[in-house]
Amino acid sequence: MKIVALALGTSLRGDDAAGLAVARGLEALVPGLQVVEIPELVPDHAEVVASADGVLFLDTSVAGTPGEVCATRLSPRPARAAVIHTLMPEEVLGLARALFGRVPPAALVTVAGRDFAFGDALSPEVEAALPLARERAREMVAGFRL
Repeated sequence: MKIVALALGTSLRGDDAAGLAVARGLEALVPGLQVVEIPELVPDHAEVVASADGVLFLDTSVAGTPGEVCATRLSPRPARAAVIHTLMPEEVLGLARALFGRVPPAALVTVAGRDFAFGDALSPEVEAALPLARERAREMVAGFRL
């Protein structure tokens, strides 16, 4: 069983690294997890998604109370007509279906950030939310019914 975690963000913009930080402890909770750290989603990621048995998108949110964790199942949707460099997770799933005929179960886990200024430290709220975010990600994988 191949579960892929697409960990989004950059470690140079404070809380934008929350998705990366969630992934860096998730391997202990999800055996065999393959983590791919990326700054943004692009059309090329559709092939990675289509080759997986399940996919987690791990990211930071600018909405919500800092440190708030949200986990949701995702459904594919068509990519915008003018494909730009950055796609939404649902659009990557839609491209996987359109290009490769396959969409695995997928979920998005986010942690709401507070500080996105240049720097390499997470805010205390995001740092404190990491264990919960990892547990929510583990729960989502358990619900994939592989």
